[in-house]
Amino acid sequence: NQNCTNTNGSYFCSCYPGYEILNDNRTCVDIDECARNISGCNQNCTNTIGSYFCSCHSGYEVLNNNRTCVVIDECARNINRCNQNCTNTNGSYFCSCYPGYQIQDDNRTCVDIDECTHNTSGCNQNCTNTIGSYLCSCYPGYEIQDDNRTCVDVDECIHNISGCNQNCTNTNGSFFCSCYPGYEILNEYRTCVDIDECVRNISGCNQNCTNTNGSYFCS
Repeated sequence: NQNCTNTNGSYFCSCYPGYEILNDNRTCVDIDECARNISGCNQNCTNTIGSYFCSCHSGYEVLNNNRTCVVIDECARNINRCNQNCTNTNGSYFCSCYPGYQIQDDNRTCVDIDECTHNTSGCNQNCTNTIGSYLCSCYPGYEIQDDNRTCVDVDECIHNISGCNQNCTNTNGSFFCSCYPGYEILNEYRTCVDIDECVRNISGCNQNCTNTNGSYFCS
């Protein structure tokens, strides 16, 4: 059927590699190396006429010995299509995102999380979204704490930053100035000036009126 070798007074038949001779010592048939489990294939085995070939599962590749399958590191080879982080696994990989991003339905693309819109920032007052993060800030008259989230009232009076000329009263997020008796506040609401009760004729003096700082006296 295939090879014939002459001998003294006779001959014998033999087969090509990948074939075996039948009991009639003449006919050669294909050896199914896959079915007999003699291929040495590490994963998939496909029989062919007179031979076979090995192949690998998805995410693996065959080595130069054409038998052994090893995992393909899609991350190291940059063939993963991940938008940000790539983690290799046996036969596959998965994508993940940097902090402040979330993965989309395609399991590859990362988009910014708007912590302000989703109300996950923890900001006590103002929240400003940034790419991959956010920042908290405070209303006028407040200052942010070390946690970068919590806003507390600034006591302008204690810190002596009110600009009040005399009395200062702190309020939530602000303050107001007021004056001692005998003084009045100007339109800029900080400076107190003496009220001249004599000039304004509000002293009640019967004859003479002398103005003093914050007061007056009659004579």
